[in-house]
Amino acid sequence: MSQQSLFTAGKTIYWPAEFADLVSMLKGQDSLGKPSHPALYSFNTGAIVLAAIIGLIHDRERDVGPQRLEISVDIFERQKLVNSSLASFILLIPLIGTNDLELLRPEREDELLGKFQRYAAGGLEYLRSAMSRSSDSTGFAVIRAEIEKAMMATPRIIQAARRLAEEEEEDIRI
Repeated sequence: MSQQSLFTAGKTIYWPAEFADLVSMLKGQDSLGKPSHPALYSFNTGAIVLAAIIGLIHDRERDVGPQRLEISVDIFERQKLVNSSLASFILLIPLIGTNDLELLRPEREDELLGKFQRYAAGGLEYLRSAMSRSSDSTGFAVIRAEIEKAMMATPRIIQAARRLAEEEEEDIRI
């Protein structure tokens, strides 16, 4: 049985090219793309989702800018975290950040994708800044601290997702 796509075919997630080295570092690679240390993620998608979560947690958004890299939304849909596709994060992060269920309307799909991209760009910018202030030259202490913050925020994120679902149920009943 094939899974229905969450997004219109051909949609793309963009992220600032200036952070390609940071994404490579999260994938265990040096600036030349060669393995240099244990990887946190195998693919760019995981690193971009982490960045968007960090952007959400720190309420940090920024424009992607003209120098950008891209990942097809289809790739997020094919990659899984437990039983959910990574594309579900593209939906949830903007919804939680805005508390605006109207973002789920098909005519606002580009706005929803843009909001996710802004959080990812803001999260990457936040990580770069935090790493530049850290005495840990590897950046792992900063990454570990941010993952711990994300895990502590998980109950808050789950509560927000539940509130959104409850509001949606109320809207349906009205």
